[in-house]
Amino acid sequence: MLEVYHAEPVANTMKVLICLKEKQLDFVSHYVNLLLFEQHEPEFVAINPNGQVPVLVHDGNVITESTVINEYLEDVFPEIPLRPSDPLWCARMRTWSKFVDDYFCPALSMIGWHRMVRKVAQSLDKDQLDEVLAKIPLKRQRDKWATVAGESFSEQELAESRRRLGVSIDKMELMLGESEWLAGPEFSLADANSYSMVAGVRRLHPDLITVNEAPRCNDWLDRMEARPGLQAAMAMPNKVPETLRTFG
Repeated sequence: MLEVYHAEPVANTMKVLICLKEKQLDFVSHYVNLLLFEQHEPEFVAINPNGQVPVLVHDGNVITESTVINEYLEDVFPEIPLRPSDPLWCARMRTWSKFVDDYFCPALSMIGWHRMVRKVAQSLDKDQLDEVLAKIPLKRQRDKWATVAGESFSEQELAESRRRLGVSIDKMELMLGESEWLAGPEFSLADANSYSMVAGVRRLHPDLITVNEAPRCNDWLDRMEARPGLQAAMAMPNKVPETLRTFG
């Protein structure tokens, strides 16, 4: 049995939901409301000590980290393949996915936290904030909450994140000039792992992904959003107000 603990269909949760829906896998959905800090409650931390979604539980075995989850799903359920059969394209899929995790996503995350999550953090009084911070398992997450609850990130940090988003979109534009999808002629995990980030750029910094400047990225987004798997992922529970959705 597959169980998935997830938030709304954005960010890293979206990566896994796209993979599950594209592979047409049945799973038990456990919605975790991040704005109510359910990811830090003891019941959830017992499943993932890092207090983060998404989490896959397969026959009682726990798998964390969205990119790893998608590779696991590909290994265990290969019937609808989302990994290129060509070793070179497969290497490109993994290289690009690593770039998304290490470079693209952190840049978008900082801007999203500054614009969206800060509204939640600054709505808490000191006692509420202290209670929230005390429950967060990871120091880097505690630090981010404390940062956006205060003066937030500096203008220099935000400018650097914006620059990195531009680099990411430019890199993707070049890649899509070589193949229809990000890792070859077929849709793959490289595309599933990227959608929420690219959609997030269009939402938070539309000037970086205009039709004139990034026509291939815009075409890719249109083709992604026409896919039944992505549409099914988008239909998953989403209890976060529109104004607080960080990615996509």
